[in-house]
This record gives sequence, structure tokens and C-alpha cells, in this order.
Amino acid sequence: MNVNARINREDVRKYLLTDVSSCTFTFSDGLKSRMTPSPESEIVMVKLIPRTSKSKHFEDSVLRNYSAAKNMNELARSCKYDCLRTFTRHFKKCFGQTPYQWMLDRKMEEIQSLVFNSDISITEISRMYDFKSVSHLVNAYSKRFGISPHKSRLSNAI
Repeated sequence: MNVNARINREDVRKYLLTDVSSCTFTFSDGLKSRMTPSPESEIVMVKLIPRTSKSKHFEDSVLRNYSAAKNMNELARSCKYDCLRTFTRHFKKCFGQTPYQWMLDRKMEEIQSLVFNSDISITEISRMYDFKSVSHLVNAYSKRFGISPHKSRLSNAI
């Protein structure tokens, strides 16, 4: 056995609890979990990091930065992620959809608000939100809301 293997095994042993009949974990949200090993088992203590705190921090970071980001790469960088794949994986876990789809949904909600609550032309809105063309915006809006932005504005004015 080499020296590194012996050191690692010794490090693990100092965290084994042999004379423990049970262990109760109390989480910050008030939930408790009790662990009772069989007599021949040992309890291994581990540091538990609540998922909610990590996901809440991630969610706050995304919500704080998304309005300034023009695309997923900018959003990932502003949330301190160098790897887009890692950012996307965390994003899907937290929000249940890809960053692209989520950003498009937010963008469409903002556009709908502008259509309903302003006199800004559809052409100008498409420029503001970096759509390739007005027809691209109209198609995306119609697909999302089932009605064109112009008809939507007219029906809201009535």
C-alpha cells in the first residue's frame, strides 16, 4: 500500500463514528431526518449543503442579470459561469427549461406588455428586442399567444 492510500484511509477513519446508536439531522427549513444504523454498521458524517440555498443563489443571480444580457453566453458570463454547458445544466435544474427558452419567454412577456401598454410600433419593438425582422417577431408572438401583436393591440384597446 502506498503512502497516499494510507493517508486517505486514515483521513476517512477519523470521520467514522462507531459507538453511535442514531443520528438526527435538523435542516434549516425545520425538517428532520433520523438515521439509525444496524449494530454492525458505522455512521459516516458528511457535510450537507442544502440544495435550496445553492439553487436560490443561482436563481437570484439569473434574475438580477438577465435583463442586461442579450444572449445565453452573456447571461452565463454575468452569472460567473465560463462553461455554457455547466450553466445550461444548472439552469435546467433550477428553472425547468433551457436558458434560451426561458429568455424568449421573458422577452415575449415584455413585448406583450409593450403591445398592450404603449404606442410603440411593432417594427420598433422588433428592433428593440433584436429580432431579425418584423415577421420574425410576429411569428414568435403569434406562436406564443395565439394572436398577432397588431390584433392583440386592437382587441386590448376595445
